[in-house]
Amino acid sequence: MFQFLKKLYEQRHKLITIILLDDSKPGEDNSYEMRPNNLFVLITTVSITFAIGIVAIFMVTPLGALLYTKEDALMRAQVEDVTNRVISLQDSLQVRDEQLDDMKRIIRLSIDTTLAMDSRFSTLFESDQEIPVLNGFTENTESTSDRVSASGIVFSNILESVPDFPAPYPVQGPKTRDYDPDSYHFGIDIATTENEVFTSIADGTVVNASWTINDGYVISIQHAGGVLSIYKHCSSITKKSGDIVLKGDIVGTTGDVGIHSSGPHLHLEIWKDGLPQDPAMYLIQ
Repeated sequence: MFQFLKKLYEQRHKLITIILLDDSKPGEDNSYEMRPNNLFVLITTVSITFAIGIVAIFMVTPLGALLYTKEDALMRAQVEDVTNRVISLQDSLQVRDEQLDDMKRIIRLSIDTTLAMDSRFSTLFESDQEIPVLNGFTENTESTSDRVSASGIVFSNILESVPDFPAPYPVQGPKTRDYDPDSYHFGIDIATTENEVFTSIADGTVVNASWTINDGYVISIQHAGGVLSIYKHCSSITKKSGDIVLKGDIVGTTGDVGIHSSGPHLHLEIWKDGLPQDPAMYLIQ
């Protein structure tokens, strides 16, 4: 068969005669004249038409579900996108719950929550203002002005005065990513080199200082007026929960820490009354 097709191909441009012999009927031979090239064109046309017809049948009929899975792929992509959004939302809610728990723990009038007051904070209290002290607090050799309880911090002037905004950036560097809540990026990214110190943008109280696998060291500072600032991807932090800080105090160092980090930078978020804010509205370079 192969030799026959090869011979036809060699003679494709010539007019040839094909004779059909029937052994059962001698003398009744049939002959046909043809050009092999026309035969090859006919075979090719029929093959292409047949292939197009098969593809069309699978695309416009339920048979396509057996092989053609474009809609399934699109649905899977949508499901994966929704799943990723749900996971991100769960992580955000978990972080929010941790922050609220830390704030509640500090605000509660716990006897064991006592802090040594920095000498810089003495000006925050008027000379005739009595620093609140918890009932049952045992006096020691230190004077009252050198040691205050958690209630003293919460109700002191540091959380009563409105923060002075706009404030300088907490660290020097270019802004590499803007506030984009639609993609669950609730802050801005400031590019830095590793281990650059960064500062608090306003007076406040540290309500959370912890390590997370996604964001490295994270420190959250509660300010007056319901404003909360959060600093992420830190390589280290210099404060702990309950510490009070002033605007410009060093609270940690930058780094490339956490699964969500893509390079040395500081991620800064600002929340007000539980809602994310665009930090660009609160900062000035």
